Amino acid sequence: MDSTGISQVELSRVTGVPPSKISRYVSGKLEPSEPTLELMLSSLGLQVGFEVSPVPMERTKRRSWLLHRLISHQLGITGIDDSGWERMQRNLDRVRSNTQGPVHERNLDRWQHLIESRSLRNLQRVLVDTSTDGIEMREVSPMNGFLTEDERLGVLAGMRR
Repeated sequence: MDSTGISQVELSRVTGVPPSKISRYVSGKLEPSEPTLELMLSSLGLQVGFEVSPVPMERTKRRSWLLHRLISHQLGITGIDDSGWERMQRNLDRVRSNTQGPVHERNLDRWQHLIESRSLRNLQRVLVDTSTDGIEMREVSPMNGFLTEDERLGVLAGMRR
């Protein structure tokens, strides 16, 4: 919207999507359906294109991603209860006490927000994110203890193949 100079209210008038929904889409509190997203983007003179290709990752970053992906998979099955969120908070406090630097501090604050929001969906997004942002978040991950030693070793053994 910034690049086209159109406001949320104007976008609402053009698309018929209520301004309150557009506001929630923009703030990330709600995800539009594919047809709604296409309608809004078309109204802005934009389109989405997708290219599917493997993400190149060096060995340590790939290992971290695979371990966190397994945690995400398990959380998708079992969910996360209060004790899991509390474990994450304890882990985060420990990581924070041993970490320095503005990038890490920013990511620690983002982890804190995730814990406070208790959104499993947003947590899973971070755990499997292959972008530079996701990789940097996992460098200060509070997910220690969410896998058994056998699960962790299974992931590492799979990498050797």
